[in-house]
Amino acid sequence: MSVDAADKRLPAIAPLTEEHALEQRQAISRALRRAARTARAPVSVISGGYQARGGARWFRIGLIASFVLMVALPFLAESLYWGLIASKQYATELRFAVRSSESVPPPPAGLAGLPGGALGGGASQDTQIAASYILSKAIVETLEQTVGLRRMFGRSEADYFSRFDPSAPLEDLEKYWRKRAHVEIDGASGIVAVVVRAFTPQDSIRIAGKVLDLSEQLVNDLSTRSRRDRLELAKRELDRAEEELRQRTAAMRDVREAQGVLDARASADALNKVIEKLRLGLSQAQQDLAALGETGANSPTARVLRARIATIQSQIDDYSQQIASAKATSAGPSLAQREDPLSRAQVELDIARQQYAEASAAFQRARADLETQHTYLMSILKPTLAETATYPRRWWEWSIVVAPLALGWGLLVALAFLVRDNMAK
Repeated sequence: MSVDAADKRLPAIAPLTEEHALEQRQAISRALRRAARTARAPVSVISGGYQARGGARWFRIGLIASFVLMVALPFLAESLYWGLIASKQYATELRFAVRSSESVPPPPAGLAGLPGGALGGGASQDTQIAASYILSKAIVETLEQTVGLRRMFGRSEADYFSRFDPSAPLEDLEKYWRKRAHVEIDGASGIVAVVVRAFTPQDSIRIAGKVLDLSEQLVNDLSTRSRRDRLELAKRELDRAEEELRQRTAAMRDVREAQGVLDARASADALNKVIEKLRLGLSQAQQDLAALGETGANSPTARVLRARIATIQSQIDDYSQQIASAKATSAGPSLAQREDPLSRAQVELDIARQQYAEASAAFQRARADLETQHTYLMSILKPTLAETATYPRRWWEWSIVVAPLALGWGLLVALAFLVRDNMAK
């Protein structure tokens, strides 16, 4: 057969266009990628064909087992517990504010908050103390003694995982209480919001009411404790001043008895008045004697006047010595000599009287301040009986367990695939 005849029998091939060439290149590229993935896959040639190796089967078994353990079983357990087993919890809310007539500076910025809520920066110190007290061991102990927290939180109708073991110590009860009580302070208004949860609405409202009473009692104690201390201090100071005044009064009496005069200055003033009158009389007698002249110097009248003048002068000298003299007179020491102990005793008595007056005034102020209430608790929202159970929040509690496990399982699976692909021969 000739070449021309053979060429006539072959089909005619159309010229290759640019679009066909691009399609062929893409098809070849896809085929090469499939071949590369097939070469990396954990398969082996058995009996002349591709079949799954034993490692791939165990890998799939591991994926299924991890899904069951990490996602399926927790999903079922959480669904059963939160859907059928978890006990209902009833919440009672109360709100109050601590108000004070005294100026209280704001607390420093960056003050740490409470474990059960946020502490506002604008709240007063008494408000923060009241909020801290609600979550403290002291109120737990008082609530246990008054309302019986162990009995309320350990009710048999509550599920095993939610109820409290009544035989547990007080420290465990305090931790359990922090999970059942939530405290939050509004930083702008200083209002304290407290939410108390229990397994019955009656228990919830009873606990919340007692918390409000104890908080009010604490605020009153904080308000009166310092002023009561000031009153006691003022009373002790008043008693001391009164005893000092009593002693100084007795000392003044003893000095007066020893000196024989009540008031040296008053006695001296009285003697000065007598001396002035005597000097007037002396001056008059001297004038009368001078009026007689020399002719009547030896007359009986002149002799009487001279005797009178001598007597008056003697009296003036005697009274003057009684007022002030370095030597003791027939009546004893002079008034000037008696003035010194009397003055010292009088000064001490005056000081004692002044101290007593100041102590008495301070005591009256402290007593009036104690009777005036400066800080008080103002109830904004009183506890009310809960009608429906708001806890547990089943969907939320369920999601915070299942969702992280599912996400973690997905990350582990992705990591396993990555490791397998990189280590495959």
